[in-house]
Amino acid sequence: MRNAEFNSEIRNPKSELQRGGMGSNAKKKMWTGIITVPPVIFLIGWGPPVILTLMVLLATLFGLREFYNLTLPQSKWIERWVGMLLGLILSMIITHGDTKIVFPFFVLLLLLLSVLFMGTSQNLSSVISNIGIVFFGIFYIGFLLSYVSLIRNMIDGRQWVLFLIATVWAGDISAFLSGTLFGRHKLYPKISPNKTYEGLAGAIAGSIIVALAFALLFVPQLEIGICVLLATGLGVLGQLGDFTESMLKRSAQVKDSGSLIPGHGGMLDRLDSFLFSAPFLHYSLLYLFKEAL
Repeated sequence: MRNAEFNSEIRNPKSELQRGGMGSNAKKKMWTGIITVPPVIFLIGWGPPVILTLMVLLATLFGLREFYNLTLPQSKWIERWVGMLLGLILSMIITHGDTKIVFPFFVLLLLLLSVLFMGTSQNLSSVISNIGIVFFGIFYIGFLLSYVSLIRNMIDGRQWVLFLIATVWAGDISAFLSGTLFGRHKLYPKISPNKTYEGLAGAIAGSIIVALAFALLFVPQLEIGICVLLATGLGVLGQLGDFTESMLKRSAQVKDSGSLIPGHGGMLDRLDSFLFSAPFLHYSLLYLFKEAL
């Protein structure tokens, strides 16, 4: 039944455009974006660094909750909440703590999860998979998303976070538009039936165009070649992040990770494009493009 419901919810955005109208879901997306995006950009661009840190922690909390609801729907509440708490602690350690603490924390994390499941598991045959799922969620969301805060803590971090957001969002929007209008060749229908090679090309092109425009206005010291390289990486990794979350949703046989954001699904549906692209930008700036700092 769940699989049938999932398949029935898959919509073809091209058909809506061809009919000349805008579906109710598209309208929800538009109004949600109009209402929420400007204040979020304002807080990131002109607020103190702690604002972004709190936003990342809140997004991590909701993202982990959705992840465990997807992957461990039958688990005890304490198993999910311990995973969420440990994910938040890891995010705070990475953002504000000594990096030397991270590896001991992973050792402690595995120890705590082992003790937890010793006490809560009724079916020992599922213990290994459940521990792996909880650990994966902590790493996948708590660890990767914290790189957004790390970028904010760098020199000119405000501009680089906005560069990340603008470039990744441009890739997402361009992928949707180019895939809808020109998509013919399926990219990986097993995971995402509506993704096409044309959409991927559009994502890269859109990321590059917006990144160049952003750099011209706000990061003039960034060389064109470096900007194109960064934008290409962000565009590709943004789409890879979207594919990864689609794989998780396919595994759970659901259309969206949640219903927190009207028209957009859950928090994970909005975060997925940043989970791989944020670490890429952080390490690129840190090790390869020091002249861009």
